[in-house]
Amino acid sequence: MPLSSDIRPGPNPPLDRARVIRAREMYAEGFTVSRILAHCQMALGTLYACLDGVPFGQDGERMEPLARRRDVTGKRRRALKACDVSLVNRLLRTAERQVRDIETRLAAREVPPVERERDVRMLGSLVRALRDLQALRKQDAAPRAPAFVDDEDEDEDRLPADVDAIYRELCHKMEAMAAGAPAAMDKDG
Repeated sequence: MPLSSDIRPGPNPPLDRARVIRAREMYAEGFTVSRILAHCQMALGTLYACLDGVPFGQDGERMEPLARRRDVTGKRRRALKACDVSLVNRLLRTAERQVRDIETRLAAREVPPVERERDVRMLGSLVRALRDLQALRKQDAAPRAPAFVDDEDEDEDRLPADVDAIYRELCHKMEAMAAGAPAAMDKDG
């Protein structure tokens, strides 16, 4: 079996006028973008720069821009669900993403004290937000089925059953970071 270093393609060669013209002709003839990229040995961004008429930068040779086959700018995204459960789940995912970002920044020892203090305050705000989200979830789930989280459930959109456990875990990680014990941070993954 060949090693991955043996099968990886090399970098694309520098652009030349003949390859730019060939790419533009192929696009105008209706070839797929992937085929053009493979045949002309260029990246997607380079192809679109060639189609726009500036393949050699702002100071280089200019060509007449080609019309795109389809307009993908300004396309609308799928509408989000307007239900409370969807909103709570989106807010939870956002809070979790912010917590991960803050943990990453705090793990870096070169963070100035002012930024570290700001991150710690933000972490406290996020914990309060998670508690409020959990309260909303309990309020919503009261007349319906209980909102227990199954350990085998792989649905990332569901709220954890115990926000206080998350708070305790975050506090433990913060103490470990402050003590300089990075191994304690990653005890569970």
